[in-house]
Amino acid sequence: MFGIPPVRTGGMVRYAADLMVQQMQMGADVSLLIPGRISLFGDCGQKTKVFKRRKDFRKIPTYMIFHPLPIPMCNGILDIKAYTKSCNQEAFRLFLQELCPDIIHIHTFMGLHREFLTQARSMGIPIVFTTHDYFGICPAAVMLFQGNLCEDKQWEKCGECSKAAFGKSRWCLEQSGIYRIFRKHHWMVMLAKKAVRLFTLLAGQEKGRSGAFWQPDYTLLQEYYMSMFRMVSAFHYNSSVAKKIYESRLGRRKGSVILISHAGIADNRRRYHYGKILRIGYFGSWVSYKGFFDLLKVCSRLYEEGCTDLELHLYSDTASRKEKFVRNHPYFTTEQMDSIIRSIDVLAVPGRWPETFGLAALEAVSYGVPVIVSEHTGAKDILEGAALGGFVYDGSRQGLQRVLKEIYWHRELLVQANSDIVHMDHKFDYPSHVQEILNMYQQLILINNRRK
Repeated sequence: MFGIPPVRTGGMVRYAADLMVQQMQMGADVSLLIPGRISLFGDCGQKTKVFKRRKDFRKIPTYMIFHPLPIPMCNGILDIKAYTKSCNQEAFRLFLQELCPDIIHIHTFMGLHREFLTQARSMGIPIVFTTHDYFGICPAAVMLFQGNLCEDKQWEKCGECSKAAFGKSRWCLEQSGIYRIFRKHHWMVMLAKKAVRLFTLLAGQEKGRSGAFWQPDYTLLQEYYMSMFRMVSAFHYNSSVAKKIYESRLGRRKGSVILISHAGIADNRRRYHYGKILRIGYFGSWVSYKGFFDLLKVCSRLYEEGCTDLELHLYSDTASRKEKFVRNHPYFTTEQMDSIIRSIDVLAVPGRWPETFGLAALEAVSYGVPVIVSEHTGAKDILEGAALGGFVYDGSRQGLQRVLKEIYWHRELLVQANSDIVHMDHKFDYPSHVQEILNMYQQLILINNRRK
């Protein structure tokens, strides 16, 4: 994966970390490979090495790529050459010969050279790829253009979505040892972000030096990632949404839909009683592609129409909102989930992007809490066993308003949805999920051995 906490966070990191630990507890021998430092000077491509960190991650042997490819996060890509730079694959050959893995599980291509996959395939090692986001078929990883699903299979519009792409100074700072030290201390995070902005300003962004740099030819980048996808043995699609989007770009590929989870999720389903106030919860960042502003606008409109027995509970590290119906809360840990869930009646997951899953929805359902979920969100797959579909709507602002208004005036809908979730057939225990992944590994290893 592209890094470990606290430097890297989010659903992908949580999933991969918990998966490794549980696999190890179930008897697997697991090692982790992550991108390391990029030098601000020199030809990085000729100096790529793999070395073992002195400190393991959660007792898992951890290796770092010295001079990896840059990590763009969700900011897009402008410097095509930097992200397709070749390296001597000897370092990867020695690394893989030392570990002799039966299988490789890739959670993202960010920071990873194509030569790694080339070497793994030449050694006959099967590769699994989990579709956490759309990086590789979308430079910005979210498959949106101007708020709508991107239909451009030729990447002609990618420059527009990459105007905030990192320059070399930014990559180097974010992948430096200094930045990792800053990220280890919560109170230093804001200072680290300020330092990044200042460093970027002083060093100068390469992307502003030439008008042509704003609209590069993405043909090379597209083919680079397509060639990497062709070396994947099987895809782990974490939802039907992810499978549909990936197959629309790559064609049909060997793989399975296995809904994801994490170690903090267990079967805590229970019955609830609902009072006069409708308490709507929203977990996460305040960004348009997650539908946050759609939700805010809809709640505001309902409140103006007289639906004043309504509260929108926001759990985020972002600054507070001032609307009368908003209740601001800091983000929470897994240990606090039980008390947080008791403070809401329904969770809103109003994503506008084709989110590959959405762990917040699974967390809510595992406690029996109904979920309002956009049809663009992969987590809707969890709710197929519920008679009401967990309030799945068409993803539009009007659709969200219609659902919220129905729930507001007909609270018995929540009672029914809660009952449906309590009785739905779904395995919430984490080892069951990990066993499904291990079964996928075993099938691929068996097929691979037959071919040798």
